[in-house]
Amino acid sequence: MGVYYPLQPRDPRQLAPFARLAAKSADRLWMGQSLNLDTQQTLAYLLGQGISPALGVGVSLMPLTHPYQAAVAARSLAALSGKPLTAVFGAGSPAFQRALNGAPYDSPLGVSREYITTVSRLLKGARGEVRDGDATAGARLDPTLRDAPPVETGLGVLRERMARLAADHADVALTWLAPPAYLRERLLPVLGGGERRPRVVSVVHVVVRRPGRDVLGAVRLAVGNHLSGPHYRRALTAAGVSLSGSDQDIARNLVDHGVVLVGTADEIASNVSRYWAVGIDEVVLNPGVLVAEGPVEALRDLLEVTAACRAAAEPQMEETP
Repeated sequence: MGVYYPLQPRDPRQLAPFARLAAKSADRLWMGQSLNLDTQQTLAYLLGQGISPALGVGVSLMPLTHPYQAAVAARSLAALSGKPLTAVFGAGSPAFQRALNGAPYDSPLGVSREYITTVSRLLKGARGEVRDGDATAGARLDPTLRDAPPVETGLGVLRERMARLAADHADVALTWLAPPAYLRERLLPVLGGGERRPRVVSVVHVVVRRPGRDVLGAVRLAVGNHLSGPHYRRALTAAGVSLSGSDQDIARNLVDHGVVLVGTADEIASNVSRYWAVGIDEVVLNPGVLVAEGPVEALRDLLEVTAACRAAAEPQMEETP
């Protein structure tokens, strides 16, 4: 079980209490792409302060970073932390691709395949095919850090075609805003069930219901930016979530379909267990009230939900031979 910090920080100290919580109560601290303070440098700052949970980075947006530099950055974080790292990449929206490259990718799937393959080969010590304009040349990472902890490479997955690509080329598939039924029926069959299946990580928004809390308002603020992206809207529509009506209606639909888990900490933990039941390998808790109510309430939610999840998992662990 992981913990996700969903904001783009303006001060690396913003992450410190979440990193401490992850080090004590979870398996990994996750952070996505930041266009304020660089993600890898922010996490390196925390490591330098002696706060050293295992780390997940995802998704990092491909247009921002050459695959060689992406491999260097991932290996650097693994070496600094002394722990295995998970690094997940995504192509970003067509609008973002156009803003960075002047035009959207002709084939996001093709670019993703080339990018993840190059990064993975470099991290494994092999020669990666690195493009420079129209030319292609082989390149390797400096071998002196070959004993650094390993790096899993992954792809952000919303729909079946990217899931198929992840199944063939990635160590990890990371899902977002994907309820268990959609995972079970649409994505996991494509990701496969054999030894080659990538590890599947699901980021799940959680909001503890409290007296006086505007739950639907918190949901709208937590996921509103993603709902403006056509790729997220297509995935949610495929999952059976209606995105018509008022913001209040949409937020209620997200809750009713289990896209955002709302309830007491124990009720949320029970719903998290549905992800384990369908075959998810790591659930990452994303505190849905962080934008609406700030870090104190977000940490309060995470402390209660992680404790409830651990308590719910203990009987199952005792039954495991």
